[in-house]
Amino acid sequence: MDVNFASFLSQHDMKWTKVPKRWEVAPYSGNGNVGFLFYQTTTTNKNIMSVYTGRHDYYDHREASKENQMLWINRGRLPLGRFDLQSKGQIQSVDLRLDLWNAQLTGWVYTTTGSYFIKGYTHSNLDVIYFETEAKDGESIKITWIADKPIPPVWETLQTGKGPKGSGWDKMRNAPMPMPDSATFSEDKGVNFCYQPLYQHRGETTTAWKIIGSASGKQQLIASVHHSYPEKNSLTVVKNTINQAEQLLQNNTLFTSHQKWWHQYYPLSFITFNDIEKESFYWIQMYKLASATRGNGPIMDLMGPWYHKTFWPMVWGDLNVELQYWTHLTANRMAVGESLPNSIDKYKLNLENNVTSKWKESINLATLFPQDFDAYNGAVVPDMLVWILHNYWLHCKFEDDDERIRIKLFPLLKKAVNSYLNYIKDNPVDATDGKIHIKNSWSPEYPGGRGQDINFTIALIKWSTSTLLSIDDKYHVNDPLKKEWQNLYDNLVGFQIDDNGLRIGKDIPFNTPHRHYSHLLGFYPLSVLSLETEYNKKLLRTTLDHWLNVSINSDIKVNAMPVTGYTATGAASMYAMLNDADKAYYYLNFFISHKNVSPTTMYAEGNPVIESPLSFATCIHDMFLQSWDGKINVFPAIPTLWPDASFYHLRTQGAFLVSAKKIAGITEFIEIESLHENIAKVKTDIQQPYFYSKRKLVSYKKQSDGFYYIPLKKSEKILITSKLLNKTDLSIKELNRNTQEKNLFGYSDKTERLPSDAFYTKK
Repeated sequence: MDVNFASFLSQHDMKWTKVPKRWEVAPYSGNGNVGFLFYQTTTTNKNIMSVYTGRHDYYDHREASKENQMLWINRGRLPLGRFDLQSKGQIQSVDLRLDLWNAQLTGWVYTTTGSYFIKGYTHSNLDVIYFETEAKDGESIKITWIADKPIPPVWETLQTGKGPKGSGWDKMRNAPMPMPDSATFSEDKGVNFCYQPLYQHRGETTTAWKIIGSASGKQQLIASVHHSYPEKNSLTVVKNTINQAEQLLQNNTLFTSHQKWWHQYYPLSFITFNDIEKESFYWIQMYKLASATRGNGPIMDLMGPWYHKTFWPMVWGDLNVELQYWTHLTANRMAVGESLPNSIDKYKLNLENNVTSKWKESINLATLFPQDFDAYNGAVVPDMLVWILHNYWLHCKFEDDDERIRIKLFPLLKKAVNSYLNYIKDNPVDATDGKIHIKNSWSPEYPGGRGQDINFTIALIKWSTSTLLSIDDKYHVNDPLKKEWQNLYDNLVGFQIDDNGLRIGKDIPFNTPHRHYSHLLGFYPLSVLSLETEYNKKLLRTTLDHWLNVSINSDIKVNAMPVTGYTATGAASMYAMLNDADKAYYYLNFFISHKNVSPTTMYAEGNPVIESPLSFATCIHDMFLQSWDGKINVFPAIPTLWPDASFYHLRTQGAFLVSAKKIAGITEFIEIESLHENIAKVKTDIQQPYFYSKRKLVSYKKQSDGFYYIPLKKSEKILITSKLLNKTDLSIKELNRNTQEKNLFGYSDKTERLPSDAFYTKK
C-alpha cells in the first residue's frame, strides 16, 4: 500500500462555512468515552458558540424492582452541560475544518467585532477535551461552564403531556421523580470542579476544567469528565486526569500523544473507488466509529458521547446496536468494536437476572436497556439478546478466536437457547404437523407484528441452535443438552412464506410499509437461509423487492417513518449479497439523499440514532468483500460506475486479511494473508487466475461450488492475479481527484446539494 494518509484523508475533511446551529450539523469529536460538539443554538445569545460536552456512560441508576423497572425514566442517559464561548461581537460566520487524520477541529469564528481562531480535540487516550481560542482584532472570549440538570429526558417529555399514551406510559408520566441535589462547584489550584451526585447517590459525575491564558489573546481549556457507579471516585479520577493532561501540555506532547493513536488507526485498512462522495462518507464513518466507541469503553448507545435531548436514551437491541457493531469487522478495526463483547462478558450476571425466577440456567434482555444490561424481560423469547450474541459471534469469527467462542460465548448462547426451550415448554401450541411452534413473539416494529411463528424468531432459533451444535462438535463438548438443541433445530416450524416471499409470521402477511427488515433476518445477517441454492436466491429477491415496493411506494399510512436510513442500507447490503451491484448502488444514493442523513453524516429521526450512517460503511464492505461459512467472495457487487477500485487489508471471517484491485473494471489481483492457520475458500471473477506463493507459481483447482480452496499457514500469503506476475500492477494507492470533488460534507455551500442541508437548516 502506497498511501499518504494525511493527504488522502484531507480531501475527505468536513468543512463549515455556515454557522452550525443544531446537533445534526455540528462538528463532533470523541474518544468513545467523552466528546463534544461545537455549535450555536437559538436559545443562547448571538455572541455565544458552545462546546457541548458529553460522557457516553452518564446514565441514571435509580433503584426499582425487576417487574417495575420503568427503564425509560429510571435508567436512561442524562445531559451533562456545555462550555459557552462568549465573544464581544455577535457571530457572523465561520470557517472550520475537521481534520480527520489528526482528529482535530480548527478554524475561525467571525464576529461583528473581530474574529477568533479555535482548535479543539478529544484526546485519544485520556478523557480530556482540549479547546483553544485565540482572539483577534479587538475580540475577547469568555469561557463559562453551564451545567445541565440531570433530569431524565423521557420523564421531562412526558411531563409536558407529549409522548405516547397508554397504561404503561401513564404510569411513568405519573411516577414520582425526586431529583438529586444540585451540582456543587469548587476550585483547587486553578482547577474548577462541578460535582453532580445522582438521586440517592446512586452514581456521580464530576466535570473538571482549567483555563490557561488570556481571554483577549490565546487561552487553552482542558476539561475532563468522569462518571462513576457504584464507585464514588469521580472527583479523584478527574483530578488525576487533568494533572496528566497538564503535564503533557507543559511537555508539548498532549497533541502528539493524541495524534499517535489516530495515525496507527487509519492505516489498519484502506479503500478507494471512483465515487468520492461515497468514499468520503465511508471515511467519515471510520472517524465517527472510533470517536464513538473504544474497546475499553461502554457499549454504544444511540448517540455515542454526543448527547442530545432524546426520547430514546438507552441502547436499543432490536436493530440499532447490531448494525453499529458490524462496521468494525471487515474494516479490520477490531479493537474499537471490543466494547460489545467486553460489555456482555462484564455484565453476564445481569443477563441471568433478567429472566423469571422459575427459569434456571437462562438469560434474557429487554429490547431497550442501559449499558449494564440490567433490563428484565420476564418469561418471553430472548430474541434481541440472541441477535446481539450473533454480533459477539461475528466478532469472534473475524478474530478467529476459538478460545473466546468456547469459553465465553458458548455458555451464554447455551443459556439463551435454554430460554427458548423454557418458553416453548411453558407455551405449548396444539398442532398436528409434528413441528415445534412458537406461540407468540414479535417482529420488531412491524405494525401488528406480534403472533405465532414469527420469521424473526424462527431465524434466531435456527441460528442459535445450529451454532451451539457446531461449537459442540468442533470442540467435542458432548453437552447433555445437545439432543434438545438438535431436536429444536430439526423440528422447528419452517419459515412462513407466501407468493410475496417471507411473511412476518403464520397469520401475518407483509402488506404494510415497514422500515425494518426483521422478517428477512434469516438471510441477512444470519445466513441461515443459504444463497447457494437457486430457490433461496429467488426467495430473497422476491421478499426484498416486495418489502421495498410496499414500504416505499405504498400510500398506506403508518405511525412510524416507513422508510429510514437503515431501510436503504439493509437493501444495499442484501442486493450486494445477490451480486446485484446496480441495485446496491441505487440504495447507497437513496441513503445519502435521505433528508434525515445530515450534511455531517449524522442521522436523526427527531432523536439521534447513530447506526444508519455506520451501516452505510457496512454496505461498502458488502459490495467489496463478503465472507460467510468459511468462504470469501472478492468484488461481489462493484457497479460499472466504479471501474477503478482497490482495498487493502479488509478482514474476513476466519481472520484473513484481503487486498485487491480493479483497473478499468477488470480485477488485477487479490492477495490473501492468513492471520491463523486456516483454509481460504475464495471466489473471484478472474476467469483464468494465476496463483503465486512467495512469488512462485502454484496451482489450485476450482471446486464444484465455484470456490478455490487454499490452505494457508499462519502469516502465509497467496497472490491471485489475472496475468503473469511480472505484468501485474500490485500497487494500491489513492485516486486522483479534482478540487470540486473534495470536502463534500460538513455544512457549507457544497452540502446544499443534499436534501438534509435544507431540512436541518429549516428546522
